[in-house]
Amino acid sequence: MYINDLNFRVEFSSYAERHFCKDFLKKYKTKKWLSTKQTINDILEKAFGFQQTQLIDIIKYSSEENVGIFKLDFRVAGTNDSPKTSGNRAVFSLCNNSGVIKILLVYGKNHCDKKGTETQWILEHIKNNFPEFKYLC
Repeated sequence: MYINDLNFRVEFSSYAERHFCKDFLKKYKTKKWLSTKQTINDILEKAFGFQQTQLIDIIKYSSEENVGIFKLDFRVAGTNDSPKTSGNRAVFSLCNNSGVIKILLVYGKNHCDKKGTETQWILEHIKNNFPEFKYLC
C-alpha cells in the first residue's frame, strides 16, 4: 500500500486552477463544478480508503521520500457518466510524511495531446511546471 491511513490536507495548485479548473468552470455551471471540487477534496482527504478502488491509480512513487504521484478518476456533479468513462482526471502528489495532497492537474481527456500516452502527457506537465516533483518523472 502506498497511501497511509491519514486525514490528508488537500490543496489545489495555482497551476491547476489557472490552466484546467477554469475550463471546467466554463463548461459546467458554477454550482456543478464547485460541488465536484468539494467531492474531489472529500475523496482525497480519505485517500487511504479509496486506494484499493478503481478511482485512484498510481503513476510514480518514491519509497525513499514517501511521496507519490497519483491519478483520480472523477465525474462532474449532475452528469450521468461514471468516473472512469467521463475522462475527467485529477493528478495529485501525496506526501505520507506531511499528510498533504496537492492537486497538480485537473483535466478532461480532451486536454491531452494526441501524441504519446496519457501518462507521458502527465509526466511532461509535472516535469515542466512542478520542479519539486521533477525527480519522480
